[in-house]
Amino acid sequence: MAKTAGLKEGDLIAFGHTHKPWTREVGGVRFLNTGSVGKPKDGDWRAGYVLVDAQDEIGDVRFVRVEYDLERSVEGVLASGLPDEFADQLRAGGTPKPVEVP
Repeated sequence: MAKTAGLKEGDLIAFGHTHKPWTREVGGVRFLNTGSVGKPKDGDWRAGYVLVDAQDEIGDVRFVRVEYDLERSVEGVLASGLPDEFADQLRAGGTPKPVEVP
């Protein structure tokens, strides 16, 4: 995939969509999923972004989390007419796990 896109060793490709932050290097190319500012799906409700030190080469990759007024956002979702499960997903940082009944 990297070669098809014209990437070479030392390059960085950053992307999102899965809402789950991760990074790995394949064939000298750094792949970086930035996570999600508004709807994380990795179990952490806080907004997330990534900082990359890329001055001369791809160096430090740091995933950062920021707390925000979660309940205000939940109230906004509930008032918007969107499905209530969207508010539950915000609180859980993804799809809440089902509660097991003993």
